[in-house]
Amino acid sequence: MKKVSEADNNITFPEACKILKKSKRSLSRYIKNGWLSPEKIESKQGTLEYRFNRADLLKFKKPRRAEKTEQTRQEDDIISFLKDQIKVKDEMINQLIERSRETNILLKGLQNQLLLTEGKKEERKDREAKADKKGQGISGFFKRLFKGAN
Repeated sequence: MKKVSEADNNITFPEACKILKKSKRSLSRYIKNGWLSPEKIESKQGTLEYRFNRADLLKFKKPRRAEKTEQTRQEDDIISFLKDQIKVKDEMINQLIERSRETNILLKGLQNQLLLTEGKKEERKDREAKADKKGQGISGFFKRLFKGAN
């Protein structure tokens, strides 16, 4: 069994940063979040210092790296999947836009044909109505009104 020496339990904050290969700010965040729990010691100057256990630092270092690598792989897979989906969706959107444009062109053509045929029917109805109803309507009213004035 391996003996735990005092040097293994007496790692300073800067040494811990070097062992974990992290900045002081990151290490402070790990302590604040409760991921690391160093021993708090008051120094001779009266300031608070952290002392870390080497075994705790190594445990923290290994699983985090493996976890992060696995998580990064999963995130990369998800990102590539989503990028592929975006490409597919973009193609579908472009196809729908093209179909919509074609539909609008066809509808415009049908509207023009309907207006042409409706216009011809209306002209025929108007001609027939004029032949049947001489002197009626607004124009007939004015004709009758001004005929009497002559």
